[in-house]
Parts: sequence; C-alpha cells; structure tokens
Amino acid sequence: MFVVSVKAKRKNILLVIFLILVLVLVAITAMVVHGSGSEATMSGQKYNLKAESNEDRVAFLTQFGWKVAEEPVEIREVTIPATFNEVYEKYNALQKEQGLDLTRYAGKICKQWVYEINNATDQGAPVRATLLIYGGKVIGGDISSTPLDGSMCGFSGSDRIRPGNTAQQLTSSAESAKETNVSEIPTNAWPTD
Repeated sequence: MFVVSVKAKRKNILLVIFLILVLVLVAITAMVVHGSGSEATMSGQKYNLKAESNEDRVAFLTQFGWKVAEEPVEIREVTIPATFNEVYEKYNALQKEQGLDLTRYAGKICKQWVYEINNATDQGAPVRATLLIYGGKVIGGDISSTPLDGSMCGFSGSDRIRPGNTAQQLTSSAESAKETNVSEIPTNAWPTD
C-alpha cells in the first residue's frame, strides 16, 4: 500500500477556503445577472419577458389578453441601429412606456417574431403582435393593425386595439381614434433592417 502524507499549512488552507468562497460568489452573481431582466414593469404591473421557445412567446402575448395563432406569420433577423433616427426614437419611446429600452441593444442583431392576433381587429383588418427577441427574452415590440392608416400601441393595447375588439366594436372607436390621434408613431416605425 502506498500512503501520501501532506502537511497543510494554515495559510494554504485559508487560501483554498477563500478561493472556494470567491467561486461560489461568482456563480451566484452569474445566476442573478442571467435571471435579471426576466421581468419588466408597465403601469405598475410586472410582466414576464421569457421568450426562448414558441410556447414562451405565445405565453408572453397571452399575459396581456391576446389570443394568437400558434405559429408566427413571419420570423426574421433585425439589426437595431447603432444610432437611432427619429423613427427609432419614437419607437423606443413606446418601448420605454412598456418598461423596455432598445438603446441597450443598439448595433445588435435580434430576431423579430410576428404573430397574428385572433381576438382583435382594427377597422375590420387583422392585428399583429411584433416581438423583438434577444438572448431568449423580449426586448421590445408592439401591437399594430395592418391598414396603412392603422395604429400601433404597446403590448397592453389601446382604446383602439385591445383584446376582444372586433369589427363591430371598433366602428365608433376607430372614428374617435382618428380624431384624437391615438398614436404619434408613424406607420413606418416598425424596426426593419
């Protein structure tokens, strides 16, 4: 039998304990940082930003009352510009109202997922949800109607677009929305390359 004897000095033992504590703290910090940003707050209400899978993205929209088609109508990569022009500034203002901010992602490439909303129309036309995803979480997006004079709003909807609005319900609200200018965001404000 072979026996090895090691004489440990007190200084070496303390150094090993210190290194183990540092590694534990680094691991805990990494978990907290990775998990941070998984929620945002809009109008005092927290909502989940998780969007790693299609089920997560559908669940994200469902938390606002939207019923969407199970499969997206469009998926593409989008580059958030390094410097925002007036259109992106206005679009980012909408994101900030939702507790999000695209400036942290300036110059980065994200995925854009577009879903058809089944429980709302605007002027009798379809409504779509656009999600901007980076690192498995929602970093921005909107709810918008497809007509040229349609509207765009945040995930919670607006007087003009909200869960359950159908063509009949919107006849009067569409006219009042045109008079009150529901959104100051131009129709070409959707993030594109």
